[in-house]
Amino acid sequence: MKHTLSENELNQVAGGVGAEMIVSSGSFASNSGTNVNLLVNWAVRSDSFGARTLYVDVSVTSYALYNSGVGVDLYANGVRYSTTSATISYGGSARVTNHLASFTVPNVSGAVNLSVLWHFNGTLSGVHVGDIRADGVATA
Repeated sequence: MKHTLSENELNQVAGGVGAEMIVSSGSFASNSGTNVNLLVNWAVRSDSFGARTLYVDVSVTSYALYNSGVGVDLYANGVRYSTTSATISYGGSARVTNHLASFTVPNVSGAVNLSVLWHFNGTLSGVHVGDIRADGVATA
């Protein structure tokens, strides 16, 4: 699933409006086979010296979902970046998107292979689910 980012979404992913110029952006999502999937938005910005930085924002789309902060790993060309996700406590019946984590990868160029793993380790509709994974490519 691809999604074209609005200017507002680009600014949110890339840390706001400033002296940096957005070079490229995009998104990709997981296909977990469940009603819980990752949405990954990314943007590459170039500073006035030409250095490019990749900003990655990870969210989860779901219906009712309860999850304490668990690990989220981003692999960018094989280099691992880790953090703990936000806690989610949503009991509604509408499909919503909740923010999980943000990452900044400095000094990128060319194609950057991305893999995001959310160590969900929970139960969905009576079925145990360990990691939920989304893979894509960012272009710097």
